[in-house]
Amino acid sequence: MSVLYLQSVWGAPPPRLAAAAGRGEVTILPQAEFTPRHLLSFSGLITDNQLDQDALLEMKDSLADFLARGGRWFFNGHLVRPLVEGMAPYQPIRQPKRADFDLHSLNPHPLFDGIDLKQLETNKGVAGFYGRGCNPLPEGAVAINGLGPAGVPVDWVWVMPGGGRFFSHSGNDLGALGVEWGLPGELTDRIIRWAAGGPCLAPDLAGVTRSEAVLPLMPAEPYPASRRAKAGRRRMVAPSCGSYYHTHSLLGARYSEAFDVVCRPEELGDTLRPDDILWVPCRSPAGRLMAQKAVIARHLAAGGTVVATGESNSELWLPSISFIPTPTNWWWWLEPGADLGVEITAPGHPLMAGMGKADVTWHLHGWFAPPAGAEVLVRDGEGKAVLYVDGASTPGRLIVTSLDPMFHHGSHFMPATTLFLDRFIPNLKAWLNV
Repeated sequence: MSVLYLQSVWGAPPPRLAAAAGRGEVTILPQAEFTPRHLLSFSGLITDNQLDQDALLEMKDSLADFLARGGRWFFNGHLVRPLVEGMAPYQPIRQPKRADFDLHSLNPHPLFDGIDLKQLETNKGVAGFYGRGCNPLPEGAVAINGLGPAGVPVDWVWVMPGGGRFFSHSGNDLGALGVEWGLPGELTDRIIRWAAGGPCLAPDLAGVTRSEAVLPLMPAEPYPASRRAKAGRRRMVAPSCGSYYHTHSLLGARYSEAFDVVCRPEELGDTLRPDDILWVPCRSPAGRLMAQKAVIARHLAAGGTVVATGESNSELWLPSISFIPTPTNWWWWLEPGADLGVEITAPGHPLMAGMGKADVTWHLHGWFAPPAGAEVLVRDGEGKAVLYVDGASTPGRLIVTSLDPMFHHGSHFMPATTLFLDRFIPNLKAWLNV
C-alpha cells in the first residue's frame, strides 16, 4: 500500500520521515498542494496536528470514498470539524490534575508493542504533551490507550464498514513524542507501516468498544465556519489556518466577541481595511503568510496595525524583523528556584495594563533585535526583547512577540497563556479604540 504524509507544518519534515520518503516508503506532500485526486493514488494517509481542517472539510466526500475503499488514515490532533461521518468533536478533560495524564493501555495494539508507555507520558518530566482529552469514540471503535483513572480514550482505532481504518491520536504528533528515550524515529516508522497496511487490532478485539462510563470531559464546542462583522466599524481581523488551535482560539466561546473577522489568509486581500487591526495567530504556517506579504505591506503602508504572535516566522513576511530562535525550555518550572526570568519592562504601557510577570511567563522560543524607535514591553532573563511595539519602521504599527499563547490556549494546555489573552486582547482593543 502507498502512504501519503500530508504536511501542514511549515519547514522541513522530521528527519526520520524524510529518510522514509527517500526509501520510497512514504510520499510527503504540502497540504497546499493536496487535491482529492491524490487520494486515488494512495491507500494510506497520515496528517499532522497543524492540519488545516477547514480545507479538508471541503474534501469530506473524497475522504469518505478513500476510507470506503479500505484506506487507512492516521490522524494526529483534536478533531474540530466533522471530517468523517460518525465522529464527534474533541473534548478536553475537565479541570485536570496530574493523575489525569497518567497513560496506560486499554487494549493492545502492535504500534505500541514493546514500548513502555511511561516513556511517552511525560516530556522532560512535564505531563500533558501526549494528550489532554480525546476525540470521542465512534460507534464500534476500540480504545487503545487511556488517560487517568477514568481511561479517557486518547488513542483509538475504528474499523469501518468498507474495511478502512481510522487511527485517532488526540494529542501532539505521536511521532514527535518520547524524545528522551529516542522513540520519535521508531514511532514514525511504525505509523508509516500501519498506514501501509501493517498489523492492527487483534482479531478478537474487532468491534469491541469501551463501556459507556461517565468520563470527566468538558462538552464539545461548536465552531462557526468563519466570522464577519458588520461594516462601518473598526475591526480585529484574524486569518485562521484551519488548525484545531486556531479554530478554538478564534472561533470558540471564550473570545467569540474579540475577533470581528475570522477568514483564511488567502482572503486578506479582499478583507483588510486600513483601520483594521490584523492579528496573526501563533504557529501560522509561514508559507501562507508569505503569499500575503504584499497585502500586509500595503496595510502597513496605509497606516494599519499588525499583531504578529510567536512561531509564525514573522521575519519572512514582515519588514524590519530580526529574530533569533533559541532552544525551548518547557520544564524550567521543575528546577530548584525556578524563574524563567521574563519581565514586563514597560508596565505603564496600555497593552500591559493589569498584567504581571506570571501573565507573560510560560516558555520562550527566541528573541528579537527591535529596530530603532521600537518600545520593548517584555524582555527575557537576559534582557532580550520578546514583545515590542514598532511605530517607527513603517507608516503603520507592528506589535511583535515570540510568545505563542493561542497554540497553548487552543490546545487546552498552560493556563498562563489563557490569562495572557484574557488581558492582552481587551488592552489592545481599548488602546486602539476598537
